[in-house]
Amino acid sequence: MFLRLKLWLGAVGLFAAALAASWLGGKKKAQTDAKIREVNEYVETRKRLDEIEPPSDPAAAREWLQHRGEQ
Repeated sequence: MFLRLKLWLGAVGLFAAALAASWLGGKKKAQTDAKIREVNEYVETRKRLDEIEPPSDPAAAREWLQHRGEQ
């Protein structure tokens, strides 16, 4: 009877360990995916900024800065 109890507790422990490992692995993957999305967004933003040619006239540059978020 004591052997059965030990086997049952061992099975429950293995199941709990498997659940914990699965949860931790999913959490790590989510963090990695979030970091990848953040880097991709930065790259896209950087590309858009590099495509913009600011005006050479100071008055036009000031107007461009005032209206840049509207596009």
